[in-house]
Amino acid sequence: MTRKPLRDNRSLPVQLAAVLRARITSGEWSPGEQLPSEQALADEAEVSRPTVRAALRQLAASGLIRVRQGSGTFVTSRGPGVVAGLQELRSMSEIISEQRANSQVKYRLRELRPATAEEAAYFDAELPFRVIAVERSFVSDEEVIAVEWSLINADLVPNVDPADISGSIFALLEPLGLLPDQAIATVHAVNDDTIAWPENAGRSSSLYLCLTQQSYMLDGRVISWSKTYFTEGNFEFLLVRTR
Repeated sequence: MTRKPLRDNRSLPVQLAAVLRARITSGEWSPGEQLPSEQALADEAEVSRPTVRAALRQLAASGLIRVRQGSGTFVTSRGPGVVAGLQELRSMSEIISEQRANSQVKYRLRELRPATAEEAAYFDAELPFRVIAVERSFVSDEEVIAVEWSLINADLVPNVDPADISGSIFALLEPLGLLPDQAIATVHAVNDDTIAWPENAGRSSSLYLCLTQQSYMLDGRVISWSKTYFTEGNFEFLLVRTR
């Protein structure tokens, strides 16, 4: 299949990893299936083999593929839920849309407001301090698979209208040069029937996997804080462990 060469402002390995990730999650290569050789992938994308190798390392780190020495590169097996590498710092809405073609984001709140003392502490800031508060749900096949509460450092995005937020928060931050360099996250299980939103109130389970995350700029400033609740059975985090 002829494909357009990689051409955007990201590094070539990052671009190629995104393309290969989308092809894997779309089912072009099934779990257990071997990917084309590095040379074949390089020729197809019009890049060098080192670029392909770097892209494959990213996918291996996220658990999507496994490189078998002397045998090749194979797609790993995974469950039916949306799959993400626990160590990956990527847009959650982007990950979900890649793997669930009919997914959508529904917003309950998008507003600029003063932060509470507790919220200001998330940003290592003192009052008065302003945040853009976002509450949204991720829906697939009319089922809520995750709900999220996010706060964005309003001092770093003074010209952003909260009403214009309509998808990936990373996509909002990238043109501003404000993509986070690092994030510190914690993950734990939560059993709470008050989390479900009205469109998800009929869930038979109140068990969630909660991911709380602070995202940092390269200079150490906190750009965002979020708490996301993933519904049971609809999301899997992969963690690659090595000796």
